[in-house]
Amino acid sequence: MLSVAPVRSAGGAATYFAKDDYYAGEHASEVSAWGGVGAAELGLAGEVDKATFENLLKGKLPDGEQVGDPERRRAGLDLTFSMPKSASILAYVAGDERLLSAHMLSVRETMAWVEKHFAEGRTYADNPKGDPVRTGNLAYAIFQHDTSRKLDPQAHLHVVIANLTKVGERWQAVHNDQLWKNNSIIGSVYHAALRTRIEALGYRTELSGKHGQFEIEGVATSVIRQFSQRREDILAKAAELGRGADRPALLREITKRTRDDKINLEDREALRAEWRERAAGLGFDGKAVVASAEERVGGASPHRPGFEAARQLLSSAGELARQLRDWIRPNDPLVTNGIGRLGMSHERLGAEMAVASAIRILGQREAAFPIHEVSRTALDLGLPGVTIDLVEERVRQLADTGQLIFGKSARSDGTITHVTTPEHIAEERLLLAEIDAGRGFGGELLASDIAAQRLQPEGAARPLGQEQLEAGILALSSGDRVVVIQGVAGAGKTTLISAMADALKPEGRQVLGLAQANKMVTMLRDEAGIPAQTLSSFVHEHLRGANAGKGEEFEASRAILKNTVLVLDEASLVANKQMNDLVGIANRLGINRLVMIGDRAQLQPIDAGKAFSLVQSHRPTMARMDVSLRQRTEHMKAVAALSRVGQFPGAFRVLGERVVSAGLDYREAAARKWLELSAEDRGRTALYASGRETRAILNEMVQDGLKSEGVLRGEGQALSRIETVHVTREELRYARTYRPGQLVDVIGGSRPAGLEHGHYRVVDVTPTGRVVLRDDNGRKHSFRPDRLDPNDQREALTLSARETIRIHEGERIRWTANDKARGLYNSAEAQILAITREGVEVRTSEGVNILLAPGDRMLSRLGLAYAINMHQAQGMTSDHGIGVMHSGERQLSNQRLTHVMATRVRDDITIFTNDRDQLLRAIEANPGDKTSALEQIGEKVVERSANAAAQRDGSTKSSASADPFAIDPASLRVDPEKHGQAPSPQLTHVPEKTIELGL
Repeated sequence: MLSVAPVRSAGGAATYFAKDDYYAGEHASEVSAWGGVGAAELGLAGEVDKATFENLLKGKLPDGEQVGDPERRRAGLDLTFSMPKSASILAYVAGDERLLSAHMLSVRETMAWVEKHFAEGRTYADNPKGDPVRTGNLAYAIFQHDTSRKLDPQAHLHVVIANLTKVGERWQAVHNDQLWKNNSIIGSVYHAALRTRIEALGYRTELSGKHGQFEIEGVATSVIRQFSQRREDILAKAAELGRGADRPALLREITKRTRDDKINLEDREALRAEWRERAAGLGFDGKAVVASAEERVGGASPHRPGFEAARQLLSSAGELARQLRDWIRPNDPLVTNGIGRLGMSHERLGAEMAVASAIRILGQREAAFPIHEVSRTALDLGLPGVTIDLVEERVRQLADTGQLIFGKSARSDGTITHVTTPEHIAEERLLLAEIDAGRGFGGELLASDIAAQRLQPEGAARPLGQEQLEAGILALSSGDRVVVIQGVAGAGKTTLISAMADALKPEGRQVLGLAQANKMVTMLRDEAGIPAQTLSSFVHEHLRGANAGKGEEFEASRAILKNTVLVLDEASLVANKQMNDLVGIANRLGINRLVMIGDRAQLQPIDAGKAFSLVQSHRPTMARMDVSLRQRTEHMKAVAALSRVGQFPGAFRVLGERVVSAGLDYREAAARKWLELSAEDRGRTALYASGRETRAILNEMVQDGLKSEGVLRGEGQALSRIETVHVTREELRYARTYRPGQLVDVIGGSRPAGLEHGHYRVVDVTPTGRVVLRDDNGRKHSFRPDRLDPNDQREALTLSARETIRIHEGERIRWTANDKARGLYNSAEAQILAITREGVEVRTSEGVNILLAPGDRMLSRLGLAYAINMHQAQGMTSDHGIGVMHSGERQLSNQRLTHVMATRVRDDITIFTNDRDQLLRAIEANPGDKTSALEQIGEKVVERSANAAAQRDGSTKSSASADPFAIDPASLRVDPEKHGQAPSPQLTHVPEKTIELGL
């Protein structure tokens, strides 16, 4: 395990070390040593002496030079590398000190890699605030410790990195952003290196965590638990708070807040004797495990070190035949196939497989991804013998063959950070070509003067504002097939859609609404008054016929969509693949108009790409709606405006005490705040959760409160609900993804890995990688996930898990699946009216009462609906809001999510967090942006910073008033020939003020 912590200010740090002797005292166990290219440059080698160490933390070099102000500078960082508990027990209880040597070598190897990739300073040549630049040098001290704070055996190494690096000929402070940001991959590199070395000592290991954490086989769980008192204390504290071990963020917070003082111990031999006694009390001394490991190593041929592993793997003729079939069978374009595999080591083939899987895992969610994320994801798969050097070698090989494409550097030092794939580049180029194919081929639906009259009839119940009117005129009068309306949150897009539908009725045309989620589809039906369906169902219905170009299905789709105008709502949520399919359908079926409406500043797709932003960069026919009509209070108008342009410090200042630091109890504080409201105000106040874990906890807390109040009636009924496990297609190819009790659904007739269509329950996962299933009739089946076709991009197999919840009369619930026959839609809310022997009676959001009899499928497809996450919230509006965020949830505490949260409410919002200042820093550090393949290779400029916008425009305005989401003319049509573009038609009779063509 790896943990990262700051070493506090220089003066405080020196006092701390002198007082506690924590790092450099005589009881700091056996080893201390200098490390790093920077340390060597300073002439530091061998054991660490206390005076030099303290001076270095203060910025004082051995030659007397002082770097920075010793009283104000940060001292450094402490990276703590902890061996698996089983390894510590075998080292200190069973006496195998080879493990300690392996640990030291693994940490040194990891730190050499860290120094090469993450050691940075700043250069000020082009930027007065400084640009990061790789230096490749750090100065650090390594200290070996052998106990936990509860005096259990815990071999760990503190790597204390001094806040010093050499840039050119000058020493300066370390720019440590990369060290903090990449602590996850540093841990993955370390675990892979240590696991490989421990297996080379003859031990067998098994994975225990998602970042390559592992334990040594043969050390029982009961023994590990006995020597994990600190862990048990943390779990006990979590239980005291009413929460379990499945809440990682909570456990991390408890760990920080319940840390004991480090204890010095005079007699370490007595301590180790006590450890051996405790182990003996459990009937364990570890000697047999050590002996077996030594025997395995001793039995291997010195000339063929992999012989023992090969012998175990190929222990029978049948297994040999199966292995040869798998090795020779060509099935993966990113891995050496056929007889080329026969000359490869297991380690190199494993690295190829791991990198191929990493590319597919990342590629399903992003169009381009950080190079280090490829490495981390590959290592976290835990394939034996796969280390960082083999992974990076394979990445270079794929780049050399064109199967990976390195991006264009955006850094001053030329460091390339991202890669993409030829497939993602081709997909984005195809989308732009499809946009071009519709230029001039949409046909004018209404002349602009008639459109103006129809959109704004005299005495209209909901008259349009100026921006709404101008956007509607453009959408109806343009000659292009695709029209984009970029509208900020709350700009009145739903009202505009309704007006467009009314304007087209006299022409015999209908507007069909499309949206990513069922909740948005329902809003289009109810609020805009138009027929609507999910985008996925529309694509499924029409894509095959459109692609055929002729025949029965083609003609059927043309007939269904004749005189239909398509409106895609919340377009920012649509990924590249679906957007491509949609525009392709519109072009091939000759649909006159596809209007994309959304806000590129809000949440982006879950899957790869940011298609709406990419389309906007390609100069479509486009209108803007920049004025929000939603916020009714001055402070919320200011917060919405500031958050839109990335000025979150300003937004937090405006919110003031409405951003509440509540420490460990921030979720409880938010739930109490909601429960203190009147029944009327509860209905007007949304409870926003940053993620799934927080949403589940908030729902439980609110439910408990409502039970105490008597709002929820009766003893309730326990239900076994089904929740989708969100994993990628590639992760489903790994047996470790599956757990007994989970459910596997096979969709369609493709028979993935030989499985027939149907529902199955996972009953076992075997050591050989087979998943054993039981179908609804009780029959057993098994399959090997690694036989799933890596090239199949259909969602043919889904994985779900069961959890038990208790529902009561009066409960607010939300459906998690569709039952269209009864009008029950995913994400729609309902209320439980009664629970009887006959079943559960619910009232839907449309006011329809339905009885769900015992065993009804929808009883397992529901969840509590008091808190919602932000993907559910986008497109919704409430008068008030209570937001809940944690500074440690790095991927969730981002700028887009915060902006969406801030723009949902009309009047007021309160945000509860563990630490206000830390949350603000986390938000500022993470824009929450998706990637574009064409942007990464320099072919398009899709996003630009607010500062860049101001500089390009020669603006003297503050960056708070610049719009980072405006279209950058420099990005438009970078390479027109590549897409076969036709010139944009000249629009007439359209108010010039409101049309942004990006000319």
